[in-house]
Amino acid sequence: MTKRIKSYIYTQGKFGKGPNEILDTNNIFLYSHGQYPTKITADDLPEYFVQICNRIIWYMTGYLRTSGIVDIQYRWIGENHLFKDDYIYISYKEKLKKEKNKYNFEDYTNYDVCVCGNDIVDIALYAEKYSGLDISHIRKGIKEKCEWLKENEPDFYKDHVQNYEPELFRKLNQKL
Repeated sequence: MTKRIKSYIYTQGKFGKGPNEILDTNNIFLYSHGQYPTKITADDLPEYFVQICNRIIWYMTGYLRTSGIVDIQYRWIGENHLFKDDYIYISYKEKLKKEKNKYNFEDYTNYDVCVCGNDIVDIALYAEKYSGLDISHIRKGIKEKCEWLKENEPDFYKDHVQNYEPELFRKLNQKL
């Protein structure tokens, strides 16, 4: 019997009711959207699910579907770290739209999932492979971020990015 895998995100644990509260993280069965119990385990997921772990899912282990993505965008922030506050926006239904909010800040509004942190590179590569998306704009954005760090945060760049950058771009330029 095949299991019905319909969600685009599964977590190894459940969101609690309190802020940053997580429950049931030792359960082998995953939760759909971090809320709904399933009879699915990580081994049941197809290869187009990429493992993630970041603050968006309260640092639980999660699995994100990278097939069927319609649009994907990367937004980086000029801060003294590489991916911590950078975001990748994903839509499974329609092209992403940029709109200004009440503070006149332009951002994407119609995304299905938004992920931050070091998982951005893997998500982009998996989306390229399993959704057939062109991720050249993401590669370009990451390059711009590294250049910005080199110019504006030279100490951080030297200590944390300079030695990692060649490996990062080797990974970004390879095909999965």
